[in-house]
Amino acid sequence: MNTIGNEKISLWQLFVLIVIFAIGTAVVVGTGEEARQDVWIAGVIAALIGTAIIYSYFLLISYAEQRNLYEMLEFTLGRMLGRVLCIGYCLYFLYIASRNIRDFGELMKITILPFTPLEVIAIAMMIVVMYTVYLGIEVLARVTEIISPYIVGILFLIGILLFISDELRFDHLLPVLGDGFGPVLQAVFPTLMTFPYGEVIVFTVIMTATTRFSHVGKVGVAAIVLSGLLISYSNIIQVTALGVDLKIRTLFPMMTAAREIRIMEFFERVDILVVFILMCGIFIKVSVFFYAGLKGLEYVFHIPYRLLIIPMTALIPFFAVVNSSNIVEHFEEGLIVVPYILHLPLQFGIPLVLFAILFIKKKIDKSSKSTSGGIQS
Repeated sequence: MNTIGNEKISLWQLFVLIVIFAIGTAVVVGTGEEARQDVWIAGVIAALIGTAIIYSYFLLISYAEQRNLYEMLEFTLGRMLGRVLCIGYCLYFLYIASRNIRDFGELMKITILPFTPLEVIAIAMMIVVMYTVYLGIEVLARVTEIISPYIVGILFLIGILLFISDELRFDHLLPVLGDGFGPVLQAVFPTLMTFPYGEVIVFTVIMTATTRFSHVGKVGVAAIVLSGLLISYSNIIQVTALGVDLKIRTLFPMMTAAREIRIMEFFERVDILVVFILMCGIFIKVSVFFYAGLKGLEYVFHIPYRLLIIPMTALIPFFAVVNSSNIVEHFEEGLIVVPYILHLPLQFGIPLVLFAILFIKKKIDKSSKSTSGGIQS
């Protein structure tokens, strides 16, 4: 069962989508500061948890007979409660899209467009997202295939250039677990577990659009492993280039690290490459969230999502601007309020309830079939 329509993506395209989605903002925006110099260890642990998370989502869809998230909610919880939660997930996906648009706007104002109003930057990005999503998930997957080598390549290039510039001090990673395992666990839960790995719940809307669903679980696990390694690599670069204290103080530590690159007093100011990574990563991430939110509205109200795309495109930049009054408030909300109020219930709480209900239904169906079979014999 599938409400995506006739649109299909390959397993490779799903793999690339998940990788770029996961690293989209995580490699640029500093997270896991509680672990200090051990943030890379926290990143590895969070990635391991992430593999379990995405495989659990795959099992959940399998238990629901390949129903996507919205179909599963109504099938499991009934029409009334299911529709209410469908709308809740739609709003959640659209809200996270608006937060990512705000991330992009703030970075652009800090770096290359300091005098451009935030509203203009947000609207410009959403126009590109709107056009891509209007063309469908297949086009979005193909675009991701094209830009993914550049994102990964630039990420490695920044590390190489910092090494050549003699800006990496690996003693900043010491002492390993100097404060014990407690700070690492604090960084993992809930921040690194919910961002970005818990956010892959959005792919429960898209997984059923793959050509071979039976392989989706393995593909998802492989994608999370790769993205986890890339995020840990990024954290190592940030800590070794900046030190722990400076990494914690700066809003975009990867950009600050890239500004340290100087080769032969000629090759410098490559922080524009970090802007490119974040711009492309946020474009993919917002597009995925936007598409999933629109497909939910389509499912609930039986209106083709392309008819809803213009009003929703107008609302997201508006909420991106009014969500918070400044960048500090925006980051505090994202790291303190959102994980507990939204991420944990919607990424883990409701899926666990769905899994329990589906598991009980399966048991009841099996027992009823065996009973009826015994009576017939």
